[in-house]
Parts: sequence; structure tokens; C-alpha cells
Amino acid sequence: MINKQDYSSLKVAVGTSTRKDSYDAGKELAEKTLHKLGCTPNLFLAFCTINYEDNGGLNNFLKGIWSVLPEETVLAGGTITGFLNSDGCYASGATALGINYPNMNISIGHGSNTKRNSKKAARKCIKMIKEQEKNQYSEKIIMSFISSTKNPQINFPGMQDVSFINSKILAKFSLFMVSFFQKFLKKGIGKEQEVLEEITKYLPDYNLIHASMTCWAPYDRNFQFLNKNIFKDDAVIILIESDIPLHLDFSTGAKKSDKKFKITKISKNKTIIKKINNKPAFTEFLKIMNWTEKTIGDFKWTDRGVRYPIAFEKNSKIILRPHLLIMGDFMGTVGKIEDKDAFIADMSSEAITNATVNVLQPKKPLYGYFSSCFSQRDFLGIKVFQVQEKLKKYFQEKPFLMIYVGGEAIYKPNECLYYLNESLSSAIFHEK
Repeated sequence: MINKQDYSSLKVAVGTSTRKDSYDAGKELAEKTLHKLGCTPNLFLAFCTINYEDNGGLNNFLKGIWSVLPEETVLAGGTITGFLNSDGCYASGATALGINYPNMNISIGHGSNTKRNSKKAARKCIKMIKEQEKNQYSEKIIMSFISSTKNPQINFPGMQDVSFINSKILAKFSLFMVSFFQKFLKKGIGKEQEVLEEITKYLPDYNLIHASMTCWAPYDRNFQFLNKNIFKDDAVIILIESDIPLHLDFSTGAKKSDKKFKITKISKNKTIIKKINNKPAFTEFLKIMNWTEKTIGDFKWTDRGVRYPIAFEKNSKIILRPHLLIMGDFMGTVGKIEDKDAFIADMSSEAITNATVNVLQPKKPLYGYFSSCFSQRDFLGIKVFQVQEKLKKYFQEKPFLMIYVGGEAIYKPNECLYYLNESLSSAIFHEK
């Protein structure tokens, strides 16, 4: 007879603060989380919305946390667009997940300048993890927090939106500038996927769940936290080794539409679509959607890119790529288009909400951590509370935290990396 594993020594707590001042919010967040936890955390994941940078500064936010948090604790996290937990659903505020468990080891990795040199940043993280890992427990998961897309603050005459460039001449210039902004200004489309590809290549036996740190509006800044340090364009990864089983999954709620096409020319990094069906990409896309250039220009980005994302299948799973940039006849996406056979996905708030239960598989959850695209939250609107209710019903009194971010990913050993947009990724730690 197999003895049942005793997890009574596992302590997990999720805290929330909506105080306006950054120091006060950090202090209250740590106090609430540690009060619920009842002990010193080994790991403290801390997240906040960007308004704290403008209300006292993020340095003071961390100072507030560390005025309460014991020095030996590992802290990681960054800026997000919102979150939900058992307390509620928040578009602004701060939240934390604290964990204490004797059968757990934590290693940290950090790499700089992810947009300038993604592979170098990843290899720095990998080196640090390999130097620290103890290989004492069989269950291993990396939690990654990487800087996401940052719109460069540029002003061209007559242009109100740098994500929608009508001029074909300016579009060709902008195509060159995309690489320039990344390498020299550390702005533009994020390279999280490239960082994660390198990490999973050299650490193939580790599970991984990712969250791209962002702030969305004004979309030109985001920050990553590691202990008492704040970074702007970096990768922070945490390796958790323990004896607690975990279940990784993702959901989108997307359905395959009848609007199918082939991507016949794409940039080397697979993020700029140049031709669809052997025709200029944007012109052909408008034809497929039965739109005009004026029509799409009047759409909000949520209606344009989120409601009708470009999609492809990977291992029979639908992967979504909202079109973030329109540059003349070129269309840019945050993640790579990994298959030439593409289609427009059918999206609805009901399907997204209902798909939440698809990732809630373990029968005896101990705690849960989720990263979800801020576009899902924006698409859902008030229905985001339905997602929270489904999680509360599933977890009962067990803690859970969902953060809204600029990109998600999961990886499981012997499977491929799924870099995700407009999706929900999950890591549920559970009893055997």
C-alpha cells in the first residue's frame, strides 16, 4: 500500500493591496501575505500595476515590502496590467504569492538586455541556474518574468498611431527601424520567445511557465523585480525544485473559422508577415476579412487584433497571434508564426470564460498560479469575474493567483515550447 504524501507543512498565501502610495502598498502587501502565511516565506512573488511608478516609485514599493519581508526570502516579479485572486479582480493594485515549504529548493537566474541579445540573456540565466540547482527533488518548474514589447516614443508628422502606418515608404523604413529599436534603444517588439527557446533548449528537463512583464498603456515601459533590484529589459527566472506534483496547461477558447489562408512570405524571425496567398499581406488580409483600410483604422485594437487574431495549429492546438503592427502592406505579430497554414480564429467572451475549466484538471489542488494575456481581460470586461468564480469554486479554500501580462508560455519535458498570446497558462500544484 502506497503511503499518502503529507503536505501539511506546505504554507501558501496570496495577498492584495490597493493603497495608492507605493511604499504603503508594498508594506501592506507584505504584512497581509505574511499574516496569512503564518511564517517566513522561502519565495515571495510580487507584482504591481504601473501606477505605483508614478505614485512614489517602484523603489519605494520594494522598500515597503522589504520593511516587512525577512532578508533570507527570495523575491521575484514585476509590473503587470492587473490580477485576480480570491479577494477579487483588480485593474490596479499589488498582489503577492508567498510560499514556505521544507521540501523545496529555489534557484535564481538573471539575464540583461533581452531585446539586444536574447540568447546571451538566456545563457546567463541558464548558467546561474545550473550553478545553484541541487537536484534533490524530482518536480522542477521554472517561473520566468521577462520584459515584453515596448513602443518607442517617436513622432512622425501626421502619424497618430505608430502601430498603424499607412505609408508604404514609411513602412519600409519602419521595418528597418524595428531591429534598430531593439538593438540600440531596447524598445519595440519583445524577444521573450527567443529567450524561452534558448532556456528550454539547454534545460529540457524542467517544466516552465512564463509571464511577460508589461504595463500596456502607455506601453513604453515595464519592470522586472529580483530581490531588491529593479530591471527594465531583463529576464528573471526562478527554479522551484520540490516533491509536489504539478499540472501545466493552457487554454484559449478559440475556434477555427472558415477564413483560411497561407502565409507565403515572412520575415526571418517569423514575426512580420509580408505576403498572404502570394499577395501583399495587409491588402489580402482586408480582402479575407471583407474590410476596408478605413474600416480597420476606425477599430479599437481590441476589436481589430484581439477579436480576430491570426492563428495556426501546433500539435492540434490553436495558437493565437494578434496582429499588433500594420506597416504598409506588412503585418507584425508579437509571437512567431510557426506554420504557413493559418486562419482567423473565432473568439467570444463565453468561449474564453468556459475554457477556464479546461486547465483545472487535478482533483486535489494545493495552490495555483496563472498567467493570462491582458487582451483576454480586456475582451472579457466585466465577465472576468466569471473566471474568478470558476477558480474559487475549483480551489475552494486553497490559494490561487492569476496575473494579466503581455505574453504567456508553457513547456513540459518531452514536449514543445508553446509561446502564447491571448491565452491562459496555468501551473497547478496538487496532491498525488
